[in-house]
Amino acid sequence: MFDAVDPVVMGTSTESYLAAADCPGCNNAFAPKRANQRYCSRECQKNATRGSRRAENRDRSWRHYERAYRLTEMVYTAPPQERLGVMKHILEFVQHDAGLRNILTDPELHKRPPRPDGRMNIAKAAHVYTQTFFGLSIKRYMQLVCAGQEARGIPLIASPTD
Repeated sequence: MFDAVDPVVMGTSTESYLAAADCPGCNNAFAPKRANQRYCSRECQKNATRGSRRAENRDRSWRHYERAYRLTEMVYTAPPQERLGVMKHILEFVQHDAGLRNILTDPELHKRPPRPDGRMNIAKAAHVYTQTFFGLSIKRYMQLVCAGQEARGIPLIASPTD
């Protein structure tokens, strides 16, 4: 009775019974390694399930640098005698604003040369401010402030009793 049934011949590789498939993520043909494999790579699977992050990253980057530009303009549109006060006001938000912390420590902003008129971007200006008044880099200043410690300043004018 069993003689009438053809024996099933198994290949030595699982690829022998899997047909080529088209990746729904990138539309490229590929040879699946598993029977349930739909995408050619993990990257295609990620992009298909959550979408490409390129546009999202571009928008986030644009908002980051646009805000940096607006903060820089806020400082430099103030009259010269009020600019230190504006910078002090901006730095008061460091503890509560992660976006501001990212802007002030952005390596790309710190690398940029000053504008032709000699004005620095907000990251460099904040660094110079904290160096001048606290003797700290902007990064160290933010670490202290976020830890709840007070950043003590350097006395600008020696007292007459010294």
